[in-house]
Amino acid sequence: MADRTGGEPQIDGRSTRWDEHKAQRQVELVDAAVALIEEEGARFRVQRLAERVGLPRSVLYRHFKDRATLDELIRRRVVESFMRRMEPTLTFDGTIEESVRRVVGAHLDWVAQHPRLYAYMGVGEHAMGDGSLVADTKTAIALMLGERFGEVLKTLGVRQAPIRSVAVGIVGFVDTAVNQWVRDPEPEVSEEELRAMLCRSVWAVLDATLRDLGVELSPQHRVADLEKA
Repeated sequence: MADRTGGEPQIDGRSTRWDEHKAQRQVELVDAAVALIEEEGARFRVQRLAERVGLPRSVLYRHFKDRATLDELIRRRVVESFMRRMEPTLTFDGTIEESVRRVVGAHLDWVAQHPRLYAYMGVGEHAMGDGSLVADTKTAIALMLGERFGEVLKTLGVRQAPIRSVAVGIVGFVDTAVNQWVRDPEPEVSEEELRAMLCRSVWAVLDATLRDLGVELSPQHRVADLEKA
């Protein structure tokens, strides 16, 4: 109802409290959907979610515009979980070898711990195509890595390098390899063998790129020492 004195419209406190309640309930339902996917697999049905939370399907949908809206919120929750695992590893502490192993290991650990959530991101409309939330997330990780690589190279006197493209390629390679491994019903290598192979491959790409730029480094170099050089 408008303020009769000519001021701003008055806000009904009951409406605000209801909005907060709906937002909290939506969060709870998305959490329940994520837990359901973890337990039963990527192709979950809304009816199963309704049964899990004890609501009629029609009532559950009052909290979301449609199934696409629910799926989008689930994807965002999954990506948030993945990024919480990845972000602390992008600091490059220790040696180059340790830094590579930490980043690759964080990716593989999260996927190994949440294989059904990872599979969900590749099902149908959730697939990792251009413009998808997952594609944007991989790009964000690559850009963060590229920026960090660039900072180290500048301390070594390298001002211009295609490091962003290299970072995007590395992230894409690791993600594709892990994706194939987790989907393979009979993986050709163990998790630890995959981890070691990915670390060797990432270092091989970095080493080749550095050599092209006239820089020779050992994987045992400490990143902090390079930045002081």
